Amino acid sequence: MSHWKWSWPSFWPDKFDDAVDPGWANAWNGYFGKNVLNADQESYYVIDDYNNREFNFYPDSTDSLRRGLGLRVTVRGFQWSNVLVQDILFLLYDVKNIGTYEHDKMVFGMVAGPNIGAKEGAGSDGDDDGGAFDLEHNLGYQYDADDIGAGGWTPVGRLGLAFFESPGNPFDGIDNDGDAMNGSGKIIDRSMFDPITYQVNDPVVIIDYSTFERTVVPMPENGVTIVYQDIATTYLPNVPLVEIPNNLIDDNLNGIIDENNGSVTDLEDGTQIQTYLFEGLKYIDYFTGEGEDNILIDERRDDFIDNDGDWDVLTDDVGMDGVPRTGDIGEGDGLPTSGAGTDLPGEPHIDKTDIDESDMIGLTCFNIHSPWTIYPLYDDETLWEAMTPGFLNAYGQIGNTDVILASGYFPLKPQQIERFSIGYIMGYGDELFRNRDYGEKTYQENYNFAKAPNIPTVTAVPGDKSVTLYWDDFAEKSVDPITGHDFQGYRIYRSTDPGWNDMTPVTDGYGALAFRKPIAQFDLADGITGYSNIDINGVQFYLGDDTGIVRTWTDTTVRNGRLYYYAVTAYDHGSDSLGIAPSETSKYISISKDGTIDKGRNVVLARPEAPSLGFIDAKLANLALQQGGSASGKVGYKIIDPNLIRDGHIYNIIFQDTIVTTFTKIKLPRTKNFSLVNVSTGDTLINKGTQLEPGFEQPMTDGFRIQLFNAPELTVNPDSTFWSNDSIYAPLLAPFKYSKTAGQGMAHDYLIEISEVGVDASTELYISKTRKLPAIPVNFRIKNTLTDEYIQFGFWERDAISGEEGKFTAFSAKKRSDQIVFLEKNAKDSLIITWSLQLDRATNDSLHRNPRAGEFFQIKTIKPFLSNDVYEFTTKAPRIDEKSAREQMDMIRVVPNPYVVANSFEPLNPYVNGRGPRELHFIHLPAKCTIKIFNVRGQLVRELEHDTPEMSNGTEIWDMLSKDQLEISYGIYIYHVDAGDIGQKTGKFAIIK
Repeated sequence: MSHWKWSWPSFWPDKFDDAVDPGWANAWNGYFGKNVLNADQESYYVIDDYNNREFNFYPDSTDSLRRGLGLRVTVRGFQWSNVLVQDILFLLYDVKNIGTYEHDKMVFGMVAGPNIGAKEGAGSDGDDDGGAFDLEHNLGYQYDADDIGAGGWTPVGRLGLAFFESPGNPFDGIDNDGDAMNGSGKIIDRSMFDPITYQVNDPVVIIDYSTFERTVVPMPENGVTIVYQDIATTYLPNVPLVEIPNNLIDDNLNGIIDENNGSVTDLEDGTQIQTYLFEGLKYIDYFTGEGEDNILIDERRDDFIDNDGDWDVLTDDVGMDGVPRTGDIGEGDGLPTSGAGTDLPGEPHIDKTDIDESDMIGLTCFNIHSPWTIYPLYDDETLWEAMTPGFLNAYGQIGNTDVILASGYFPLKPQQIERFSIGYIMGYGDELFRNRDYGEKTYQENYNFAKAPNIPTVTAVPGDKSVTLYWDDFAEKSVDPITGHDFQGYRIYRSTDPGWNDMTPVTDGYGALAFRKPIAQFDLADGITGYSNIDINGVQFYLGDDTGIVRTWTDTTVRNGRLYYYAVTAYDHGSDSLGIAPSETSKYISISKDGTIDKGRNVVLARPEAPSLGFIDAKLANLALQQGGSASGKVGYKIIDPNLIRDGHIYNIIFQDTIVTTFTKIKLPRTKNFSLVNVSTGDTLINKGTQLEPGFEQPMTDGFRIQLFNAPELTVNPDSTFWSNDSIYAPLLAPFKYSKTAGQGMAHDYLIEISEVGVDASTELYISKTRKLPAIPVNFRIKNTLTDEYIQFGFWERDAISGEEGKFTAFSAKKRSDQIVFLEKNAKDSLIITWSLQLDRATNDSLHRNPRAGEFFQIKTIKPFLSNDVYEFTTKAPRIDEKSAREQMDMIRVVPNPYVVANSFEPLNPYVNGRGPRELHFIHLPAKCTIKIFNVRGQLVRELEHDTPEMSNGTEIWDMLSKDQLEISYGIYIYHVDAGDIGQKTGKFAIIK
């Protein structure tokens, strides 16, 4: 059983072919791969007929002791709690011929003999049972004729058995499973069953029964001879040829085998009903070739071809074992990898794992009968006749009936495996057919159906009056087989009862408990909010409020000393178009009477407590941008799990940047990614992360989570960019742009100093192929204030005044401004054009003027994290400061004090009778101490040793039993706490009856 690991063998004999992990030790032998648990519960067992010595038959020439038919059957059961398929038990049988005998005609059958309507203590009500079949849906079912059960209760449910999967027949030329109707081919009708007379030289179809290859030849004068099962049969011209059902031979030489399998049922009124298995299905006309290009007429699951074209390289390229990220054969090669011919499943949607690639024969026999002794289970010959394909007699039989359902015929060569997937289906009235449809949809998705996301793994960190939960992102990576990536959010539940009974219930339209109200909920900020449009029995699932996803949550409403149960569930949004309601993961927990806890990985227990005396919490110290950095953003942190903080470790946050071109064709640097490195160990904890937006919850590493507050791109800081005199024309500062020349903004700060002409000179500069700016003396210079160095520049003197050449001015001549073009070296040490400065025409009025000698212009930019930015910090693990602990000894307390009858912290009583466990808490203890408890006569009642590795837990719980394990009586007690060099504390408490 998949949920009982103790039931698994130490290794799986059928998995030694796995070259990567032979035997799959300590792993679940899942249907879809190693440790793949698609079902809520999966069972697995193996049976064979090695010792069946009824007949003098030896199926294996290499083993004279083997008897029976030489078959081995592996059986799997699947069951889900999903509301859509909760009334179906899926059973899957893999029948393998492990002998050497080639079986050419086999049938798979089941016997169902329930008493429909029976009720314990009220009689069997088994004499009014009927049955019916539905060939189109491969379903047989049994029902209570008057729909009244024993004792008068109604309605009575139905039991159905459906073939969701059965062997394929890729040789008969018939579309057995009816999936080829949209392609070429002709339709079988009863005219095909009429005798055919061939004249000499008329075309006939000859079948090679070793390969089933068809050849069209002229009918010879002496006829044709067919050999099948070592028996030769001659078919002559001018003689009517009639197709004989169930002999697996094409008797009428049209290339189609047994197209008229059927049965005749006599009714009470003297009429007959004829039923044929294949009427209305497509077939291949081998005379004309019509249908030969329809690969779904006779598809196969061992041809290494994705017949139905549903293999997806993005999701299915996972290798021979069917499990991603194991590096096994075929993984990541971009091609479908079939498991045909091996004991491994292969990749999804190819051959073994794609049910739709089989031309399934489905339900071929429905034999309802009474009494059951007509076909005794020990009589093989009689049972063989009872399961003849085409035997369909469910008409008017009511009584204490049993039913035989069968599927056949099919061959089974040595080492060949054939598969049957059976659905045991329950339902009232038409609900049975709806459930069958849900089951078929599950089958069509290879036993994958719309279901809840993966279950997250949750960790609890109890603190002082708080509990912090954190969990992984496993649920967010879920791929629903029906709706794809439909993860929507998380719900958090808290209870002081393992049955979650103290949480607010939400009932459905029938008054039954459907949900519990969560204490917190977080969902994707994607516009999917409010209640789902699809209800579950009249109650709609609340999808959230676009809060955004978090993987950490702290509960600050708890009381110290009380045990809390928490669960973090994941849910999806379902699908309105498909009518699929949202699904939520379970929150399973079970506590046995001996205290053993069985729970899911998304369920945790936590008891918040006051810390040990002298406790100093973990922290990150000396977080600072290192020399050479220039970022305007900020870096923060949040400690999630102090127990994981590594003492004295140094960490660096480093960045990579890139140059982007904006829609205006200018170039700006932007953060590309960041990495978090533990310098002390050399480990890279986050490698080139690209989630840089403020508020994004970064992964937790080493017990903490960093927080980035980044500038999205390089811009001018308007609050820190100004002229030294407000009377100067306003500046226009931007990356340079002229013709096809675009500047690249640099993440620097500058100071433009205005002086006399000659203080500096511009650099000769081509700003286009035809425009050159000459080198001339000017009245300003530009300093990069980050490097404290003066930079080069070009000067476009557009406001030229005779005698004023070289001065940075504007609006003196033609209302134009001179332009300064910044020149700086890039990362490759090449001189490039960066910023441009002009004066703003909008301030050309009587209140403003040109800059004068002695004035300056300060430029500050808002800078994203770039490659020159490195942040460093050091982590400090939690510790105990003994000096503080000595000073805090008076904080030691006993709670509750007095203890009156009971303590609200105490767990639920697991016993039918008796008081149940009691608790008294000593709080604010040193990390290591001895507690002695005395009665008022000075007699030692109990001695407790408190020595906890969790420094954040300064509580010792006393079960209120004496050293002889007897319950203490009421009265006054004295306690003494001895913490060695830290100190001692004496106090008293009362127990009131």
